[in-house]
Amino acid sequence: MRISKNWRAYAETAFLHMRASQKNWGNEDFFRPITRLYYIPVFDCARVNHTGLISESAKKSPKERCHDHCLSPQFIGRMIMDNADVYLKDYTIFENLFWLSCSTITVTKKENKELSMLTENNGIEYKVYVPTNLKYKKLGIKLYRKDGYRWENSIECENNIIPAPLDLLNYEKKFLV
Repeated sequence: MRISKNWRAYAETAFLHMRASQKNWGNEDFFRPITRLYYIPVFDCARVNHTGLISESAKKSPKERCHDHCLSPQFIGRMIMDNADVYLKDYTIFENLFWLSCSTITVTKKENKELSMLTENNGIEYKVYVPTNLKYKKLGIKLYRKDGYRWENSIECENNIIPAPLDLLNYEKKFLV
């Protein structure tokens, strides 16, 4: 059996499930299950949209590498539901956001854990401790851009600020602690 990595199939499935779940969005019991309807398809599309970035530590430790979804897909799921009139009305807008949500950066497992600690989600309440675009800079994670086929030839990024959609940066302001 072939496992599909057609990210558009995952995006459309997430779109349809989230649209079908709109009636339950105001009920706190459904916050986590509904945001997982977005996160899991993004997670299942591992490495379809790698940014070409790697941390200095991951460059030096190939056996410790993993892929960090740099835009916090589960939080984006919440943003989508809170703004369903935008993201669940127009599939093209949703699909574009889904593609961005699939963005990954190669980091070490330790860095991935540290990055995950910059947000807190108990299923109802969400806290953001550092704006998405500044997470790597805040933790002092030096990023390098791949130049060619091998990480050894990568070039250091100047500021370690990652691109993030303006909608996401504005939305997360109300969750900043």
